[in-house]
Amino acid sequence: MAGGLKILIILGIGVQAVFAGEPESIVLENIYRTNYSRAFSELSSMAKDDSIKCVLKGIAYVSRFDDLGDTLDLDSALTVLKDCKTGGFWDALRRYEISFVNATLGNTLKSVLEARNAALIFEKLGDLDSKAFYAVYAHYNPIAQSKMEDLKNGFENSSLFSPILGNAYMWILYDKKKYAEALEIANALLKRYPKHPIILQNRADMLFKLGRVQEAVSIYKESEALYAKRAPNSIRYWCAVANLAKITGADFWKEKLNSVEYKRIMHWMPEGI
Repeated sequence: MAGGLKILIILGIGVQAVFAGEPESIVLENIYRTNYSRAFSELSSMAKDDSIKCVLKGIAYVSRFDDLGDTLDLDSALTVLKDCKTGGFWDALRRYEISFVNATLGNTLKSVLEARNAALIFEKLGDLDSKAFYAVYAHYNPIAQSKMEDLKNGFENSSLFSPILGNAYMWILYDKKKYAEALEIANALLKRYPKHPIILQNRADMLFKLGRVQEAVSIYKESEALYAKRAPNSIRYWCAVANLAKITGADFWKEKLNSVEYKRIMHWMPEGI
């Protein structure tokens, strides 16, 4: 799924409240802030027998890959999540993350099976978060009844997973060509994390679709410069370059796409770029 399922905010909750909460709140907030080293540090301090620790660790690996592009993080996530022993909602979330990793790696059948297994658990549980995650599955499953109101409700009211659910909701709106509504979500996220590198790229995607080309170009240029320092030759870096080449048509950007570095990574690029 474009944009991934991890990069959002906990709306309506102050920073101090989040960091004073349960361990899972602290870990997730650090992940949402792209503070991965702090997230892993917090995870190491959690009890060894905590059954949700391994799920959170898998989410941290997946989120770091989505941002910095190290494919070894996908392998680490898959190993952690497969070995993870938990139950109920957290087992469903574990399977949900495994589905995402397999989809990213091109293991389509495994991805579909894990998504279905996760959805069956979410559907039975029926709490706010479970309904919202099930709604994501239902949207992409042609034989399931779409429940976008449940996803919207989860985005607006979940205490832990508003970030993940909002990201999914934004890209579903994008798929439906409701770019203005998707942009509203991106703007809301950026009020919480003004410098978030992935959300900024997402915002540029929406602006371009709405015909606000110069605004999109400006963000892509800033993103290219940022990732050139932060994670050179990462997927995010090349997403910025490829979009600049497509939008501006400038030889400067097109020539970069002829490089050996790009050819090595181009099979990882999202469709449509």
